[in-house]
Amino acid sequence: MVKPSGNLIIGGEVFNINAPLVNWHEGPKWDATSEYCIPTNTERAPPCMTTGGGQYPYGPPPLPYTRRYAWRPGLGPNPKASAVKAVVKQFVVHHDGCASADMCFNVLHNERGLSVHFLIDNEGTIYQTIDLGLMAYHASDWNTYSIGVELCNFGEAFRRPDYYEGGRNGPRRDFAYCKINGNTLKAFDYTAPQIESFTRLGRELLRLLPNLPAEYPQSSPGEPSWETMKDAAIRRETYAGYVGHYHINTQKWDPGPFDFRKFCTQLRGSLCFPVYPRMEPKPDDRDRQRPVLPNDSGDLRQATKLLYALNEEKADGGFFPIGPWGESALWHGGIHLVGKRDAGVFAPYPGRLVAARMGRDSAIGSTNFVLLRHEMTLGTRKVQFYSLYMHLANEPKHDKPAEWTTKDGWKKSQPGQVALLDEPIEAGALIGHIATVGPADANLARPQVHVEFFSEQFIDDPQWQLIDGTAGGRFCEAPEILGSIDANHDGKVAREELTQFFASYGGETVHRMVTLHVSEWTFEPNWGDALRVPKDFKTMKPAEIDAMVAEQITPGLWWDARVAKHCRLPADGVVHHYHPVTFIAWFKNQLIESAAQAAKTGHKVDEREVREVPKSITDDFGDKAGTSMRSAADVAEDPCNKNLTLEQMVQGFAAPECNQ
Repeated sequence: MVKPSGNLIIGGEVFNINAPLVNWHEGPKWDATSEYCIPTNTERAPPCMTTGGGQYPYGPPPLPYTRRYAWRPGLGPNPKASAVKAVVKQFVVHHDGCASADMCFNVLHNERGLSVHFLIDNEGTIYQTIDLGLMAYHASDWNTYSIGVELCNFGEAFRRPDYYEGGRNGPRRDFAYCKINGNTLKAFDYTAPQIESFTRLGRELLRLLPNLPAEYPQSSPGEPSWETMKDAAIRRETYAGYVGHYHINTQKWDPGPFDFRKFCTQLRGSLCFPVYPRMEPKPDDRDRQRPVLPNDSGDLRQATKLLYALNEEKADGGFFPIGPWGESALWHGGIHLVGKRDAGVFAPYPGRLVAARMGRDSAIGSTNFVLLRHEMTLGTRKVQFYSLYMHLANEPKHDKPAEWTTKDGWKKSQPGQVALLDEPIEAGALIGHIATVGPADANLARPQVHVEFFSEQFIDDPQWQLIDGTAGGRFCEAPEILGSIDANHDGKVAREELTQFFASYGGETVHRMVTLHVSEWTFEPNWGDALRVPKDFKTMKPAEIDAMVAEQITPGLWWDARVAKHCRLPADGVVHHYHPVTFIAWFKNQLIESAAQAAKTGHKVDEREVREVPKSITDDFGDKAGTSMRSAADVAEDPCNKNLTLEQMVQGFAAPECNQ
């Protein structure tokens, strides 16, 4: 048996990964780009047809089928790794119906003229047969943006329950039951080494393929779907994540009992609060090392109540959605959470760390930050948003720095400068530590962290009330907000009024508001010009205002054109702001309610209803000719695809001139 090198190939570049992988240059040299037959230990006799050009698959296949792969539209035959990383966003999971990866490659390559990027054998060895930059023939119309894997598994156990007895076809396996598209089936489960290897591969791909998230098709929030997508033909352009073959094709049932939720959860981590609601772990939480969200709605309600209090009762400022600047209502898109100095700050959701700044404190305290981008699935809804953590400690100088600071991307950064990164972050991962905000020389510095959730999209849900504040620029003019806070109705918002408003639990009236306005972290609109407008700044000279901006505001800014382009942020800085605590509670409650409903009326598998796989449904090898794995575009080049640019591929659009 060949020793796995772990050398994964993407766009011609070799990436050494922490997984038992053998590529097509190694071991059995299973090269899916070869037009000729490749000897295997399980090939039939005679092995191949001999022609003038070499040995071809069994029977006279149509000419296009001698090539078992295609170029991804817009990428060509030798794409760069950067282009591949931009395009690949789906991972299609199959089971192979075979006794070994050797048999699977023989059937795919030598008999059917098909291909797949990975094979995972019984004992967990991963075989890469083709560059991820090339389009393998494994998922028909979903080939364009996807990579695929064949997990070695005979599949159906109803007719052949003894298939693995005696060890001739691989190690003995347990039975597993599943209900796919209404059909209750008895199948063989996957081996522990297979799942471990696939999980290790998935973790590495989170790092290497930034547009392939650990998401899965859902029937309701958090609940896995066991049916074919109703709009599969459309979603192949927009879906990002892992899918089973049956999710995209009603005539397939592979990968059978594979547990997508469990698999993706192992990659994503556990949903968490950004800080401990009690400012430190409870005794029964100390071993968990992270403030995991409770699964009980009552416990969640109590925990969020404590988090609201860390801001509204203890922070003495830093409220959502406004903060006083003089006596004017300045938009404030996040909240300040009081904590102990150097206490941990955690990622509430899985995502990507896309920007950060670390360095020494400024005159107003720490301006260090971490920005995360999240793309989550909530039932059939796609939720895209960002979370920002401001006023963090200088992480590289910390005794126990967060893991992301050890990565190559950060090591190239300069202190005090905004670093553009792209590191996968698990939910619950430590991302920083609490520092202080406020001028130290006036004894006003306090340990707290600014937490902010924002998105280009408005989540259309009865939970949220949209407040359009774009007309006021950097200042709030919304009567829905000012009318409640301005107690004496003098048109001004004094700090005392704001503090009293939240101390008297007035915050409950704004928790569910979603405020649309320009971010406070942008350089434009010009801060000096903006502060010349309010009446309480009229007595200040322009030079004094500019000096104040330079000392108190500019050190914290980071949102410019360079950052916006890299992080996929709007250039004008106008986004929807959500109260972070309310957002976390809303998202988790969706999962809790969905799980409770599923327990009553959701997906259930009754072993008494098991039957043979219907003849209209096959595993991957019921289709002997391989036609169901190739789309029409695979075997007859679509002229539209020739005109696709990389940017259009990333966006999932067809070429404009094709009128699609």
